[in-house]
Amino acid sequence: MKYFLLLIFSISSFANDHSMSTDFSDCKGKVVNYYVSKIIPGGSVEGMMKASKMHQEFYDKQGANIKVYPALQYLRNDDGTNEKLHRVSTMVVWDSVSAWSEWRESINALSEEDRALADKEYNAFVAKYNKNTEVVAQRRWCML
Repeated sequence: MKYFLLLIFSISSFANDHSMSTDFSDCKGKVVNYYVSKIIPGGSVEGMMKASKMHQEFYDKQGANIKVYPALQYLRNDDGTNEKLHRVSTMVVWDSVSAWSEWRESINALSEEDRALADKEYNAFVAKYNKNTEVVAQRRWCML
């Protein structure tokens, strides 16, 4: 009888262990803002990389534990011999939903003077991105 009760308890306790919420607010992994872009006429990969560096410096200066990862996406033919740059992308990664919320709160809590400086630095890296790329898709990920 004791083993039967243990079996029943185990089955009922772990019956939903495979279910996972699909609500973004329940994300148990890293939170990612994902931007897919194309290089515009007159733009360059070097310019996009400079914008990504400025983007990371912006977060570092704010004391945030946020990482910016630029990436190059290639189209390949079937035999893999011809690889052509197709798109560029940027991933902005927070450790968790709570880290993302803390970031938003810290920005909202800035003084007017600090907010004006942060806006100036933010606008500078966005302008650099815009000089080199055009965003064609924007997504939010929960990276598990």
